[in-house]
Amino acid sequence: MAVEVGKFEETPIAGDAALVRQLLLIVLDNAIKFTPAAGRVRLDVSAEDGRGEVLVSDTGIGIRPDELPHVFERFYRGADAAHHAEGAGLGLAIARWIADEHGASISIVSQPGAGTRVAVRFPLTP
Repeated sequence: MAVEVGKFEETPIAGDAALVRQLLLIVLDNAIKFTPAAGRVRLDVSAEDGRGEVLVSDTGIGIRPDELPHVFERFYRGADAAHHAEGAGLGLAIARWIADEHGASISIVSQPGAGTRVAVRFPLTP
């Protein structure tokens, strides 16, 4: 698997460093967990329009459209995810909670068999 860092700008955000780190680890872990050995995971960090943006994209198994609205629910695991990796279905629910606690947003765009892109947008420190 190729893991690459694309755009990487210093992006000062306010918040609990341990929680922000946990959010990013959850998103990166999911990307790695659901991407095959021949796939790619990419991390981009930038600051635009008063927001710090972290993008994690992968060429993994993707998420079915009917499952996408549920991925932030506690204990939810999509059918394909359950066959590819172990887990309790809590990671993205925790990531959403951390984002909410920091005035951030987290969104996911995905296509089955083509991959997933997770965007986390934080307010910048003045």
